[in-house]
Amino acid sequence: MYDYDVFFSYRHRPLDSEITQKLFNLAENYRLPAPLREEGLSGVKRAFRDTEELPVSRILTDTIDKALHSTKYLVVVCSTDTPSSEWVDREVATFIELGRADHVFPILISGDPKTSFPVSMKLIPDIMDRLMDIRVPGNDTKKMMSLASTEMLKVIACVAGCTEDELLREHRIEQNRKTIKRGAAAAAAFVLILAVSLSLMIRAQNYRKEAEKREAASMQILNELTYGLPDRLSNVPGSYSRIRDILYSNTEDINKILRLTRNKEAGEYEAAVNYEKLATAENVLGMHNEALDSENTAISLFETLAGSGYEKAESGTASGYNNRAIILNSAGRYEEAGADYDKAISLQQALAHGDDLVLARMIFNSGGNAVDLGDGNLAAERFEQSLELLGGMERSADVLDALGTVKYDYGVLLYRSGLYDDASAMLSDACVDLTELIEVNDSLKNRSNYVQTASVLAACLTDSGKYEEADRYYEEAIKAAEILAQDKENISYQQTLAELYNNRGLSHNIRGDYETADEYYAAASEVYGKVYAKTGMDPDRAAYAMSLLNTGENAFKARDYEWSKQFFIKGLDEYGRAADSLGTYHKAQYLTWRSYYELIHLRDYDAALASASAAYEMQPDNTLVKMNYAYACLYSGNEVVAEKLLSEIAASGLGEADTIKRDLQAQREAGLESKSINILQLTGGNDG
Repeated sequence: MYDYDVFFSYRHRPLDSEITQKLFNLAENYRLPAPLREEGLSGVKRAFRDTEELPVSRILTDTIDKALHSTKYLVVVCSTDTPSSEWVDREVATFIELGRADHVFPILISGDPKTSFPVSMKLIPDIMDRLMDIRVPGNDTKKMMSLASTEMLKVIACVAGCTEDELLREHRIEQNRKTIKRGAAAAAAFVLILAVSLSLMIRAQNYRKEAEKREAASMQILNELTYGLPDRLSNVPGSYSRIRDILYSNTEDINKILRLTRNKEAGEYEAAVNYEKLATAENVLGMHNEALDSENTAISLFETLAGSGYEKAESGTASGYNNRAIILNSAGRYEEAGADYDKAISLQQALAHGDDLVLARMIFNSGGNAVDLGDGNLAAERFEQSLELLGGMERSADVLDALGTVKYDYGVLLYRSGLYDDASAMLSDACVDLTELIEVNDSLKNRSNYVQTASVLAACLTDSGKYEEADRYYEEAIKAAEILAQDKENISYQQTLAELYNNRGLSHNIRGDYETADEYYAAASEVYGKVYAKTGMDPDRAAYAMSLLNTGENAFKARDYEWSKQFFIKGLDEYGRAADSLGTYHKAQYLTWRSYYELIHLRDYDAALASASAAYEMQPDNTLVKMNYAYACLYSGNEVVAEKLLSEIAASGLGEADTIKRDLQAQREAGLESKSINILQLTGGNDG
């Protein structure tokens, strides 16, 4: 029998003490969601921390030892001050001696595990599986506790005797209810409408004649079920699992109404729209297979209705193929996605009264998929077509959204091709459009799109050598992205944050600040790893792999060769398992990274050249591919080609010139032999 559920161990420093007090209050005051309480479960009833329990005692050691022996779980508040506390280390060691090492939970408030864990805790093999991370820039305690409200569920779930997933699911549902009640007046209104609508539906089921008299009312119910509450909730953080539940339950409700209504075609159309929205929600949650099943049902309903002459179903069918292509693209099935995009565009163009904005979005989507397939020419052609259509439209919120999105992807394509000035101009235009859009409609989605665009613009400015301007965009974007990423359900927010961390790491790497670069690369790998663990999809695995490879390349420049090699091996293993199922772009990237590993670590110049040549044949315009092909040529005796390619890349921007200089400097320091000094002169004449 335990006297305490949780023991808080911490260093008596201002930040540590303040956070511990707040964690203590959070744990003792947390009320389990009603469904779990109804199962007889209970949360933290009593917690311990020394200043709370022992305000006047003079026998701290004996009292704390007794408390440790009678506590079920130990939470260690870890900061850079923690390792110097013998007391905290002794408390952790005591828990290990008691056989409760698996009941120790670290909560990180500053530093990292290497610099903030007490010595005893580093001896626990699986300690990272229970890590709770609430670090934020500037140690803003309000933001830290916002993260802690979710992270502490790991401990509370153990105390309650349920799984973390069960508690997190019920916690989110309850939080969504509270959020809607407190702040979203519009969403609350739709909740009321939904309740009234469901009440009408029940009456319609019980009284067939009543339903016939209320035909218009029944169709209104369908409209609210399909468009009302889900659309309003989509702007509430952490609500997508709830949206999915609502839409899934709607399928049953709609089928019940369909049995009562005389207007079967209109009802079936609403059912198809609901399945399409369900597919979109499932795709956001990373449930790609489920999303495809839902979208296939929607397309089947749309096509049946179109075949019977129901006019609205023709545009619905085009929308269905476009949406299925989006899902296939998210799942890394680019060739299938391309076929569906072509089908959607053809159907949309054939409509008697088609919407040019919808057509522009479909053409753009096709271009984005062409990028993933490695067909840059087709992608550029589709982007230009989309921008031409959008350019003749009034700058409404929908048009601004489309312009910002198209210019972002087009900017990324130009950036990857090394056209930094063109890319910067395109991305800057996108930021202008998105800023104007946010002024009209300040939604989470629009803010996320701006953050993602600013991230890539900052990376492009870095490669152009405009470091100060890049830093301004990075600071602004990271601050906004970390707030968005608190919504752990939304995969795209997590991906955006990881991309920002990775690009910021690249920026410091180019400047030779390898220590800071390593911190950002590590943060990117952590987020990418969590995304891949959640979705299990190859595109997310590829992103995770590239962050590991970036870390390995950075370690090589910092002369930590063994550490670098480990990250290359891990990254190439992950990438190799994903690349075959993805498009040309990823296959070329994988071969490029393998070539560099064969070059700098294995010193197998023939193998490096073979890998690099295969990648260059696939994507000769990709800057990274071209650069590594040049390195492979350099060490294989073809220095003329190497100098030509590297000179071209260096001329595209100061950042790329700096990258080449630091690469060659690192290669010489590692003992690779070449005429690299000649190329250094071509890129600026010094060793960086």
